[in-house]
Amino acid sequence: MVGLTIAALAMGVVSSEANAQGGETCSLESWVPGIMSAWDRRDMIDNADCFRTIITSMDTGRRLRDEVVARFDERFPRAGYKVVGLDPVNAALPGVDRPMVGMMYVSMFLADGAILPLESAEMIIVEPDFIVSVADEGINDATTLEEVVAHLDRVYAFIETIAPTYVNNPPNPYLMQASNLMARWGVLGESVAVSPTAEFIRSLETMTVTFRDGDGNVLAEEPGSYLGGNPLNGVLVVIEELKRRGERLRPGDLISSGSYMPPIRVDEAVEYETIYEGIGGQTIRVSTSFR
Repeated sequence: MVGLTIAALAMGVVSSEANAQGGETCSLESWVPGIMSAWDRRDMIDNADCFRTIITSMDTGRRLRDEVVARFDERFPRAGYKVVGLDPVNAALPGVDRPMVGMMYVSMFLADGAILPLESAEMIIVEPDFIVSVADEGINDATTLEEVVAHLDRVYAFIETIAPTYVNNPPNPYLMQASNLMARWGVLGESVAVSPTAEFIRSLETMTVTFRDGDGNVLAEEPGSYLGGNPLNGVLVVIEELKRRGERLRPGDLISSGSYMPPIRVDEAVEYETIYEGIGGQTIRVSTSFR
């Protein structure tokens, strides 16, 4: 009881200091209800700068993420996971001790060619990602890419669409993790069957991922190795994170290893397409648009 009282007093002091400095108040206990409310309204909290002063470690971010995820688990069937931090941009953020993991849900996944209204959220962000589906529970014992690929089903072309619940400028990994990595929607496109071979693993490193708009302007072009040397490393990240939580991957789960470019804000009607050339000798695509 004494520990709880001291903790509560400490949070009260931090909140008061934030109020004195920036005219905003916040507490660790108010993060989850605030984020969930913003998610439901499809807008953003207005005191993110205050939270930057009290959410100051990855451990705190992961604890708050777990509380956010518990709320989502009560409302939606869990369908997958996303990783942030295999890419060099987010990996370099100060304070990141390992790649971040968030949970994704059935309601978040949209079909290829999905059209989203521009008013779907206060802010909309898109990025070209990489995603795979799990074939069987044997994947939970995998510790190498060779073991991972033996328990995967398909690789999908994937564009993630994020509706941030706070302004992430400058990028703050602690708030990113605490918000469940701002997961909102994702568009699944064409897919290719996984082949459990060294050649297939290598093709994921040498493939070319191109992200372009409806006018054909190339906005990003990266090799598959852009994500941690091989995007299948994202599966290993999720396996380890779930072990820490006492959880396991299940057949059909989807795992996104991250983005092949920094996020792009959507401000006007536009169409985007991601092309993956060279996955097992094949090319797959996915597109989405905003109106």
